[in-house]
Amino acid sequence: MAGVGFTSSTPIFCVKDLALSLVHYRDVLGFQIPWQWSEAQEFDESAAPTFASVGRGEIEIFLCQQDQGQPGTWLFLRLASLKDLAAIHAEIEAAGAEILEPPADRPWGMREMHVADLDGNTLRIGAPLGTPC
Repeated sequence: MAGVGFTSSTPIFCVKDLALSLVHYRDVLGFQIPWQWSEAQEFDESAAPTFASVGRGEIEIFLCQQDQGQPGTWLFLRLASLKDLAAIHAEIEAAGAEILEPPADRPWGMREMHVADLDGNTLRIGAPLGTPC
């Protein structure tokens, strides 16, 4: 079947505590929070959100409190250059991110690092070898 093609994809991470995860993604991993939502907010504006979006650059990730999937998901995030990888590594390391593996060259032509969020989801961040340092 070669009919309709998809135009984008947004992963959904299951998180234990959305409020804590939003602070972590914003303050430690450098993401922005475009929106937050919960069905309860339709009836009570003071209700805590249970679903939210975090984004950085062109990437968007949905975070869902104790629903939609399970902790432990991996997501690969591609950067344009090794310079960008070095910069994001320095930025999030200084902010206290849990870096599971620092940037290292891989035999498949990438330099990659692994970063954990608060729920055991892994951001695998990399850039192609041979791009500007």
